[in-house]
Amino acid sequence: MAFFIDKNGRRKSPVALAAFGAAVAYLAVFGLLYAFLAEPLYNTVRFESVFATNAVHSLIVAVCGTAVCCLFFLLPDKRVAPYGFAGLAVALGMFYAASMLQEGLARQNLLYLVTSYGLAPVLVGNAVAWPIYWRMKRARPDMNQRKTVAQELRQAIEKQNAKKPPAPEKTPAPETPSQPDIPPEEALFGPEAGVSPRAARSAQEEAMLLYEDEDEG
Repeated sequence: MAFFIDKNGRRKSPVALAAFGAAVAYLAVFGLLYAFLAEPLYNTVRFESVFATNAVHSLIVAVCGTAVCCLFFLLPDKRVAPYGFAGLAVALGMFYAASMLQEGLARQNLLYLVTSYGLAPVLVGNAVAWPIYWRMKRARPDMNQRKTVAQELRQAIEKQNAKKPPAPEKTPAPETPSQPDIPPEEALFGPEAGVSPRAARSAQEEAMLLYEDEDEG
C-alpha cells in the first residue's frame, strides 16, 4: 500500500510518468508534422540559403506543433504540458550526446539533423508552455494541491449525493382527539358503574325522604 500512498495519506502523484508519456506524444506530433508539411513548405517557402530555409521550416513546424501540444493544458493536472516539453528537452540532449559519440562526418551530419529538426520545437515549446503554466498557477495557487484519500472519498460521496433527487416531504397525519381514560367498570356497565355503594345508598335515602314529604303534603 505504501507504493501508492505516501505518509500523509495522499495518493502518490504519477506526474513523472504522465510527463514521460507527454514527451513521447510530443515527439509523435512533431514527427508527423515534419512528415506532412515538409514538401508543402519546401514548395512554398524557399530561400537561397539552405540553412535559412530549414530554419524557417522548422520554426513553422515548431509553432504548429506547440499549438497542438498545448491542448494538454486541458488535463486536470496542468503540470503535464510543461513537464512534457521539459522531457522533450531531455530527449534532445540525449540525441546530442548520441551524436557526439560518432566520429568525423557522421558526427557533423547527426548534429546538423538534430539541430535542424529538434532545436526549434524544444525552444518554442518551452518558451510558450512554461509562461502559460506559471500564469495559471498564479491565478489558482491551489491548482496542484493533492488531497488525502479520505478527502477524495468524501468529495466523491458529496458529488454522488448531490446527483440524487431530493426525498419527497411527508405530510403530517391529522391528529385524533385524545379520549379520556375510562375506568373498566364504566366501560362495561355505563357511567353508574363507577359510583361507590355508599354514594348509591345515600341517593336512595334522599329519594325516599322526598317521596315521604310528598305523601305527607
